[in-house]
Amino acid sequence: MNLQLKMIDYMPNLATFFFLLVVVSYYIIIFIKKKKLRFEKKFSSITVIIPAHNEEEYIRKCIESVEQAEFHGEKEIIAVDDGSKDSTSSIISEFKSVRLLKKGHTGKADSINQALKLAKGQLIAIVDGDSYIDKKSLIEITKEVERKNVVASSCAVRVRNRNKFICIWLELEQLYNSLIRQLFSKLNANIVTPGPLSIYRKKELIDAGGFSTKGFSEDIDISIRLIRKGYKIGFSNKAITETNMPYTVKGFLAQRTRFARGIINIFKKHLQLNKTMIDIYTLPLFLFNYFQAIIMGSFTLYQIISGYITYFISKGIIFNIYTIKFFFEWLSIVGFFKWAISIITGQTPLTFVSAAGILSTLLTYPLYIYAIFKYSKKPSLLHFIGFFFMFPFWLIVMLIYIICLPEYFKKEQLNIWKKNE
Repeated sequence: MNLQLKMIDYMPNLATFFFLLVVVSYYIIIFIKKKKLRFEKKFSSITVIIPAHNEEEYIRKCIESVEQAEFHGEKEIIAVDDGSKDSTSSIISEFKSVRLLKKGHTGKADSINQALKLAKGQLIAIVDGDSYIDKKSLIEITKEVERKNVVASSCAVRVRNRNKFICIWLELEQLYNSLIRQLFSKLNANIVTPGPLSIYRKKELIDAGGFSTKGFSEDIDISIRLIRKGYKIGFSNKAITETNMPYTVKGFLAQRTRFARGIINIFKKHLQLNKTMIDIYTLPLFLFNYFQAIIMGSFTLYQIISGYITYFISKGIIFNIYTIKFFFEWLSIVGFFKWAISIITGQTPLTFVSAAGILSTLLTYPLYIYAIFKYSKKPSLLHFIGFFFMFPFWLIVMLIYIICLPEYFKKEQLNIWKKNE
């Protein structure tokens, strides 16, 4: 029993140490020069597939952005109405340049696969119905898949409705994730070709079996399968897309639980010992990040609750100026710097674990700042307010990861969800 308790005590320390190693690995990759692959072939036609389910709020501007996007060759647009209950179909029908495919609600992956059967383009671009692509995005992202052995590519993603409350943090997350995908692409270790804009060579996509309908993370699944076939996944810094994120509590929780459940399904399907970089580095890293969230989320919640009980509830204090200060320090960047200063000044003992915690956090923050300036057109005060109060967002995501753990024991996960309902 004592050994088990000691193991539990050491778990946050081990998670902190390994997290430092992960962050250091990011900096190592930054200084790795990306190998320039020669151009292999020129593509003269593209089919843009827009899967949509109840997207009446965004679908018009989505299609307009795709229509206006430049491409050196023939451009075909297929919009798939996946059993919408709103006016999505009627809005799509207004566009004469768009081929509308109406079907029952069988999910995003099946919608793309049905459109893929009709697609005439040599390239397939996927654009979610709530996303808008920049005018030069198709040209820029196409350059990646014209390189030798690169059969798919992702690009930088921003959040269009970032002024909405929760979307402040979702914007930071998307910018940071874009940076990590760009870094991973140097090693052919990027396994995410996200829905807001991704591109594939049609032949190789079809040969790989198209998108899996079993599992929410169809974009990760297809990337892994293509890499295991010996292909490369690229990343375009110059191709930009903006997506609208859910901004209600219900919508946000639905999205995040879908993400968490999707990555659990990816672990079940694809985690294995192998010599590819995704098996040595990416998938183990994703698994570590998931369990780190569970460990650190549980540990942090315990510290917050026990601290509140010890310092306030036990003294009959429910709410006052000091409780505000207590929670402000926990939920903002102030708490970290206060802790770091106390260690530097000798008020708190310096241990190997505390040093690792300080160093890993200090190294993580510049990555966020770098991502903001690299991918955001106009860094704003909102970016830095979100950055200052990033911890509550992290904590919520950690809690969702914990709640979704039972997904591992489910036999099957179908790619169908009640989006925008």
